[in-house]
Amino acid sequence: MAGALKYAPSAKCPGRAGVRAGEILVACLLAAAFLLSGCSNDIFTGQQPPNQIPNVYLTNGPIEGETTKYRVHFFWIGDDPDGTVLYYEYVMIDGDPIGFNPDDTTGTDKWTRTVLTDKMFTASADEYDSTVVINNNLYTKFQKTHTLFVRAVDDRGGVSKTEYRSFNAWTFAPAVFITYPVPPTPAGSTQMLSLITTFKWYGKDPINSPWNYQAVDSIRYLYTTYNYTSLRMLNESPELFEPLWSPWYSYECEGDSGKTTVIGDDEVLSPGITHMFVVQAKDEAGAVSAIFDAGTNVRVFLPQVPTGPLLRIKDPYLGIFSFIGTNLNRQVVDIPPGFELNFSWTGDASGYGATVAYYRYGWDVEDVNEPKAWSVSPSPYILSAPSYIFYSGIHTLYVESVDVLGTVTLGILELRVIPALMARDLLWVDDFPSSNFSQEVFAFPTEEEHDDFWEAICVQAPTFVPSRDIYDVNDNGHAAPTIRHLWKYKNVIWTYSTAINQFSGSIWNSVVLFTPDYLVNPSSPRTINFLSYYMACGGHLWTLGDSRRNGGLAAVVPPWSQQFPLYVKRQAYPDTVGAQTMAYYDYCVNILDKMEGIFRVGPEYPRRDIERDAMAYGYLDRQDPITAQCPDFPKKLVLWDQVTLPGRFFDPQVRGFFYAECYDPAYWMEYNNLSSQSCFHPIYRMRARNSRSCLDHTVVAFWTTKYADVLAESEGAVAAPSIQFGLPLWFFNRAQVDSISTAIFKMWNIY
Repeated sequence: MAGALKYAPSAKCPGRAGVRAGEILVACLLAAAFLLSGCSNDIFTGQQPPNQIPNVYLTNGPIEGETTKYRVHFFWIGDDPDGTVLYYEYVMIDGDPIGFNPDDTTGTDKWTRTVLTDKMFTASADEYDSTVVINNNLYTKFQKTHTLFVRAVDDRGGVSKTEYRSFNAWTFAPAVFITYPVPPTPAGSTQMLSLITTFKWYGKDPINSPWNYQAVDSIRYLYTTYNYTSLRMLNESPELFEPLWSPWYSYECEGDSGKTTVIGDDEVLSPGITHMFVVQAKDEAGAVSAIFDAGTNVRVFLPQVPTGPLLRIKDPYLGIFSFIGTNLNRQVVDIPPGFELNFSWTGDASGYGATVAYYRYGWDVEDVNEPKAWSVSPSPYILSAPSYIFYSGIHTLYVESVDVLGTVTLGILELRVIPALMARDLLWVDDFPSSNFSQEVFAFPTEEEHDDFWEAICVQAPTFVPSRDIYDVNDNGHAAPTIRHLWKYKNVIWTYSTAINQFSGSIWNSVVLFTPDYLVNPSSPRTINFLSYYMACGGHLWTLGDSRRNGGLAAVVPPWSQQFPLYVKRQAYPDTVGAQTMAYYDYCVNILDKMEGIFRVGPEYPRRDIERDAMAYGYLDRQDPITAQCPDFPKKLVLWDQVTLPGRFFDPQVRGFFYAECYDPAYWMEYNNLSSQSCFHPIYRMRARNSRSCLDHTVVAFWTTKYADVLAESEGAVAAPSIQFGLPLWFFNRAQVDSISTAIFKMWNIY
């Protein structure tokens, strides 16, 4: 049996020498006792009576044979019938009292002295017990039997009878998770990494349950070639791999040890041969992680010569452009003259286990191998370029990202300055697909009905020419208008409908869909939300349509992320990335909500159903200062009588109107302690079919004044806000719709 617990400093992270205060006190008391014993003959005048040995009692701790946690607190007390207890001695041995090695409890070198009457022991639990399943996850359980012996020593050297208590210490084995390079998808698949790869990990040590944990004590790692049996053998016969492990390193050690290591700097990796890298953790009780899994603490990888960091070049309005390597695949973008460009970039070599060493950039670089041709010297801190404005010509931005291995990615972005006169007054983008079915219940307009309705509105603008100023998405191969086409107009009406997904129905869903930086890569299609870009240049938008389910402004996030109410800034994407979406940044909306959609559930959410939440009618928000400037707006917005006749789909005796989207509803704004953004200005609010609906009085149409003061550089241009209606106006009273369009056209100076 092993002796008392021993602790050795790590090979690379030596411990600090120190003396506990209790040990110093023991030493002082022993010295005092020695001095007193030397003078004892002066005190007694006769023969001393025989010394009565002291007594000791274990007063608290685990009961005999109990299975308990590996941190164990014992208490004891002693007395001496004819004197005083000077100190106590204890020893902890592995095993139970039957069959333990007597040498463990004999000899002065085995016992520890103390004047204290309690001690917290950290017992080892390094013998495999079993594998248990908790919440569908595997955990390894370790245990070990220990016995504590304690005795008292009195002031005349008498030693009490030894008391002992046996117990079984147990613990869950620690777990360790490799986090860098970024785990592959699907988990466990072979990953292409560099010949020199940095691995990083973190460890968790469950104390008494998987969800109550602390940092692990130490780690070790191995790397070796891999075949389809390697991982199974590592789990079934771990002793075969013992010679391959590194030494144990303290988890708190810095550098190539505790939480990270570099494989390939001192080791030789063979390119084209599959390897595996494994990390194992140990806790303070001696238990080690015994489950090796390719999704957590094992990484299977194929070393190769890297192609270069993933370089992402970004402009707030142009979007993100991604590059890998030096294949010189330039990307071309049209921009209007006089528009301010603000480029920044990031490089990411984590996909193959490296890091970026430096960047540099330059405009119209003639020779990338000539250092003087670049605008700056290489630096890890060059992450953006100063603002640039071009008025004509073609200009090319070069950005270079180089990793620690010297592997280069070169991003080339060609910017073509296009004429952007905005000479024409109005463009209607017909992105509301339908067909000329047999109309019976008026649940949806036919293609012809919808076209006639909007053409009649648009011709109120004196310069509108239907053959020139209507862009039908379906007639153009289901493609959005180009930036060149859009920039011919000062004002744009864009009508859309709900789509099944972002690849069908309205092209609107693909145009406004926001893609966070971390999801952009060279293989993904590059899309520019040129509508935000257009508004920032002084163009005006009137966007509206069938906005139920995943349509409307909710299309800024993919359908599988849409749950309502949707707090765009925080719930659309993690870490407030949603603040970059068109809905939040350009349209100034905090909360998106629906009458029909996928709703969040929980005690904090109200009851949701169409029967309760559907719209009965809309009313003008005359308190808003922007809306108050438009006297032509009707005070009430009601459904067209043709869609509310008995037997029709929107017969008010059957249902209310629900093809709509709602903005900044009070019930969820108040719950989150939010106020509407200053650039959000209500036009119409809805009255719900049921006054107890959480959507009653919620905004369904609004102005966005984010760019209301921007004046386009074109003759006759005016500064004005843009408008969003969360519903298709085809279903509403014709005279009221005419009044609305008149008010908007006056605001835009095209009446």
